[in-house]
Amino acid sequence: MHESHPLDELVKEQVQRWQARRSAPVRERARQPAIAISRMPGCGGGALALALARRLGFDLFGKELLHKVAQSAHLSEAMLRSVDEKAQSAISEWIESLFTGRFIGGEYAHHLSRTLMAIAVHGRAIILGRGAALILPPDSCLRVLLIAPREDRIRAIMSRDGLGRKEAERLVVRVESERRAFIRQHFHEEVLDPLLYDLTLNTAGLDREAQLSTIRTAWEKKGGQAAAGPAGD
Repeated sequence: MHESHPLDELVKEQVQRWQARRSAPVRERARQPAIAISRMPGCGGGALALALARRLGFDLFGKELLHKVAQSAHLSEAMLRSVDEKAQSAISEWIESLFTGRFIGGEYAHHLSRTLMAIAVHGRAIILGRGAALILPPDSCLRVLLIAPREDRIRAIMSRDGLGRKEAERLVVRVESERRAFIRQHFHEEVLDPLLYDLTLNTAGLDREAQLSTIRTAWEKKGGQAAAGPAGD
């Protein structure tokens, strides 16, 4: 027998966490929609998402994990099977509406969409990137866009990665272009269109604590309710 791929184990462990969470009565009663974060490069989105997940006691789903799951039919299917039949039916209907509307479609986009929808059904998740804010129904998550002036983002990347100015500037331009192309290809949208989001946050004007507080307040106004335990800190 071949050894299980580490990604298979990660998905299996996540499904087990979802199953355990559903059996907890207090958390089951609390409404805890996901938070989908899009960001300009250099806004500190990764660190902010991690801090927010810890603050709320949520699971964190980053670009790399979502990309790999979306490339695998059996992994995205495993994520979909983690929700009940009624939710699976609702997911299928929503995805069909997306793919007959503005989206191009394709196997990758289909697997990505049903993976993100399964995550949103379970809630208690921070989803970073991969167009989650454009895929998920508006009432299923808080959609956040992180922005900052380019100069601030260049300096942030210089500090974070130890790069010179020219290297940091090239990195910003390249990543901006890649993200814009991904969203245009799959969703026919502009990633920086503020009308696609519930909250647009300039990270250059707020420290980390203020960023966390602002997103949490917006999440609560959207209908999120903190459950007892770590998420209620």
